[in-house]
Amino acid sequence: MKKFAVAAVACLSLAGMSACEKVEKTTTRVEKSTDINGVVKKSSLEMTNYAMRSALGNNPNTAAYVTITNKGNSEDQLISASCTCAATTTLHTMKMNGSVMEMAEAKDGFVIKSGETITFVPGGNHIMLENLTERPQAGQTVDVTLAFKNAGPVTLHMPVSDTPLAKAGTSGAMDHGDMKM
Repeated sequence: MKKFAVAAVACLSLAGMSACEKVEKTTTRVEKSTDINGVVKKSSLEMTNYAMRSALGNNPNTAAYVTITNKGNSEDQLISASCTCAATTTLHTMKMNGSVMEMAEAKDGFVIKSGETITFVPGGNHIMLENLTERPQAGQTVDVTLAFKNAGPVTLHMPVSDTPLAKAGTSGAMDHGDMKM
């Protein structure tokens, strides 16, 4: 597993005030080759933009986000996730049902075909951390392990933030407290 860090500067301007902070963009890559009966499969996954939302108020749950790109020559499947900070960690989808946004567990995980990218973001697919045993706070780093069918387990050291990875057009402040499941 290889990790790369790229430093950037993010600035925010509100009501005439400006705040800048150093933001680290970390990339984790995992590569694995298998040869079964002369068929070589190369698993090569790249994970970027990973972060966890801090535990807000008394909410017993939080969420984690990541972008996964399959750079290998065969599909892989994210089958589960785990974190010691939660009693249960599940993979979830979000979809609109009329005017109601619904969240559901992706029990079969997510298939990532060769050359494709899957994104877990606020308001979309995400990793749900339920019944928190520890309350992640902004500024901390929490380990989340993703389990892939071919690549195996990959542990990401996720930074915790109050507003992680805001999807274009959203505030990044999605509250999962009243979501239908």
